[in-house]
Amino acid sequence: MKKIKILLLAAALLGGTSAFAQQDWNAGVGYAVTSFRGADCSQFLSTHNLNGFYAGLRHEFYFSALAGLTFEPGVLFYYQAGRNDSGLTPKYIKMHYLSVPMDVKYTFGVSGGTTAAVFTGPVMNVGLIGNLFEKGTFVTTKDLTDPAHQLTRVNVQWGFGVAFTIAQAIQLRASYALGVSRLVPEQALHSNTFTVGAGLLF
Repeated sequence: MKKIKILLLAAALLGGTSAFAQQDWNAGVGYAVTSFRGADCSQFLSTHNLNGFYAGLRHEFYFSALAGLTFEPGVLFYYQAGRNDSGLTPKYIKMHYLSVPMDVKYTFGVSGGTTAAVFTGPVMNVGLIGNLFEKGTFVTTKDLTDPAHQLTRVNVQWGFGVAFTIAQAIQLRASYALGVSRLVPEQALHSNTFTVGAGLLF
């Protein structure tokens, strides 16, 4: 019974109520770069970043009882790529994935119609199609049937960042997500992602 009460309280804080919560959508796009680290990270991976873009939606929940504090989940699509070493296959390293950030955000006024915010929270990434990697070797999707190339399709990061909203309509964001879980089973290989972008509030 105690666990049920705790879960209900958490759901109330995150979901809000129709009487006390506002809801805003944020459609955004931006630039993203991913770097690799870890004890099993090869020299190639540690010196080659993947560059690309993200696009998606975030939904922000406001609570009148907690001025400035909000919960902001989102669903973003990422495409990132980089050139492989000369003469190697595949020629381009690619990553396609859905990212689900779940941020707690605090917003405060700056001047005029501009507000600033800081946010942090877990990020869950789900790999989709394209080239993927297994330690220092990059493989294509068709290779994933080989037990030697079994990769994690879901990984977790912890993100934090800042946002500036202008005239309650345009939001500029910068964030950094630190790799928490492994990209390859039983290998210490993690990814860190830096993003900058803009969104429209509606």
